[in-house]
Amino acid sequence: MFLSSNLKCFIVLAREKSLKKASEFLFVTSSPISRRIKILEDELGFKLFSRNDHDFTLTKKGLELYEKIMPYYNKMTELEDFFSQKKTNVNIKRNLMIGVENLNPFLFNLLVKTKKKTESVSYCACDIKNSMEALLAGEIHGIISHRQIAENGIVSMDFFSEPACYLFSNKYPDFQISDNKNIPIIIPNNGFYDSYIKNAHTRILTLSPTAQVIIVDDISDYLTLISSGEAVGLISQSMVSFYKSKIDNFNEINYRTESIFPELKTYIYYLKERENSVKLAIVSSSESRIAS
Repeated sequence: MFLSSNLKCFIVLAREKSLKKASEFLFVTSSPISRRIKILEDELGFKLFSRNDHDFTLTKKGLELYEKIMPYYNKMTELEDFFSQKKTNVNIKRNLMIGVENLNPFLFNLLVKTKKKTESVSYCACDIKNSMEALLAGEIHGIISHRQIAENGIVSMDFFSEPACYLFSNKYPDFQISDNKNIPIIIPNNGFYDSYIKNAHTRILTLSPTAQVIIVDDISDYLTLISSGEAVGLISQSMVSFYKSKIDNFNEINYRTESIFPELKTYIYYLKERENSVKLAIVSSSESRIAS
């Protein structure tokens, strides 16, 4: 409201010391943050950060600016919060802050794209440990999460659902999990939440008791094995879309939606008294996503 985007990016990056963490907190991709820092540095005439791989450390002048500006930044933030609370219900319906709990980066990117297409909703990263407290305190108006929450006065609705897909080599055009004998099945931690992985693991072993299931951090390191027919992958549909746009030879790998697994569901939780405003904003956001 009162603070410039360039200044917010500077403060958050100075605090987090990581472009990835800053992007998660501000709920934007890293490129806009880097661009805004560059604009601010050009305007000031000096470098604000020393960059070492993915770490960002304030320069001497950057630290001096940070220390001098923080008292004013905090005051302006307080003013923004104060006037946000004074908005009418009509305005609140148009400007909701939704916290996002630890979603995988592929859904994260999808939400960033959605955010660009609606003025009704703003998103921010929030931690599972304090998201409920922030919701009850009115600091955020909703929580997007994979987990199921049961609390008095809090209601929910489905926010997004997507199927799971098998990735397999062109050598196996008719791949079926029940036919699998010796090919390991790889499930990435960065694509699913824990309970979903456990459920998928159980279903795979039910269909193929001798199957070898391997849980990895990131499936991208195993795409060569999959394309050569030495492994099979299980990923979400948003992961398929991500890799298709980022990896040139991804089209050499087959993928198929697998109906034996339930859809990967994401819910939005909010206070009962905010039901109308949240539903109005989220429906608008969903229509924008469908239109895109």
